[in-house]
Amino acid sequence: MIILKGIGFALLGIGLFLLATYVVMRLWNWLVPSLFNGPRLRFVQALGLFFLARLLFGFGFGRFGHYSYGRPYWHHGRHHHDGHKPNGQQPHNQLKPVVPAPVPEQ
Repeated sequence: MIILKGIGFALLGIGLFLLATYVVMRLWNWLVPSLFNGPRLRFVQALGLFFLARLLFGFGFGRFGHYSYGRPYWHHGRHHHDGHKPNGQQPHNQLKPVVPAPVPEQ
């Protein structure tokens, strides 16, 4: 049963990837030739373009993706947006100001 569920999710993922590729191809062929006098894409070319874009800009999951459980990536740390920990202490990775040594008088 678990194997069938895994195969189903894999087929669903592949189907969604191919659907997204088709959408990329249709959008490209609708916009680029008329706006920029560019070439029209076939499905295989759109597949390569979509895969390249996903490699360059992320696959949309995990720490480096944009859709990490519905929260922006900057909200997943221990610190709040103002740089303080929830209990009011300063974060450990914050730089401390450097006080220059006094210059001896002559």
